[in-house]
Amino acid sequence: MTLSNRYTTTIKPIPPYSFEYTVRKPAGWPWLTPEEVYENGVLWTATRIGASIVGLKLKSTGTLKQPCVICDVFSRERLTKNQRLMIVHRLRRYLDADEDIRGFCQLARKDPILKGVVRRLCGMRDAVSDLFPSLLLATTLQLAPITRSQQMMDLLVKHYGDTVCFDGKRVVLWPSAESIAEASVRDLQRKCKLGYRAKNLKAIAQSLVKGFPDMEELAVMTPEDAKAKLMELRGIGEYSAGIVSPHPEFPADSWSSRIFHILFFGRNTKVPKGVIGKVQQEAERRWGTWKGLAFIYVLNDLRGLSKRFGVDFTSF
Repeated sequence: MTLSNRYTTTIKPIPPYSFEYTVRKPAGWPWLTPEEVYENGVLWTATRIGASIVGLKLKSTGTLKQPCVICDVFSRERLTKNQRLMIVHRLRRYLDADEDIRGFCQLARKDPILKGVVRRLCGMRDAVSDLFPSLLLATTLQLAPITRSQQMMDLLVKHYGDTVCFDGKRVVLWPSAESIAEASVRDLQRKCKLGYRAKNLKAIAQSLVKGFPDMEELAVMTPEDAKAKLMELRGIGEYSAGIVSPHPEFPADSWSSRIFHILFFGRNTKVPKGVIGKVQQEAERRWGTWKGLAFIYVLNDLRGLSKRFGVDFTSF
């Protein structure tokens, strides 16, 4: 699909704001889709607005203290006024432009763990993606090493993703909920190596197609209600719901709890029963409402923390 109509808008996030670290996480996480193109500080990506696909070209023209992001929106048909307003609203959410993190920065500068992290990654945001890509990611990460998860994600994009061309670039999107809802479980298992996850992912996609609340609807719920709602989906437990929820959480698992146990208590652990809860309690005590953002900052600065603490966290 070729997108030739262009609409340009400007986003001015609340400072401090780092465009680079928000859309290109040091840990390697993609922003909106795994097949994004990032060259010389410019990002080409794409997303779905309702049933339509739009291409996005973004670049920063501002600074950490005076941020400004120029967004070129490419579409197949000329956008209506309402569509433009919807896209600007969605872009601000994707970029986490309206979150004021100055309180987090003040806390982090006084925290023995975070002070170096926030200095290196100042202005990074934990932007919230759309619901189905987040659920797809959470499903493929379950009970699998990263190489196995990456294989499943790559195959899902290869066989069910949508390709768009704009501004001389080619971008492949995550599969839509509709395409996975229509796929057979056998094909998902055979083509994408999903195993037992095929039934879960298809059931999730079917729930979304039938009208399950989207990210914006989940965002206006209380954190407890949003999490409970997400756990109604097949295969989504407490940990996965914590990852997907638009409300910041500290979704510690066995892997991340080993890291935080050393950071908090100076001791390694094989994560026996009860350690995950202990780590979550300490995160709440130290960081309170900022614990979710602290979680993201730490996991994106494992190399820096490894040098400081003398432990190779990247090998865990």
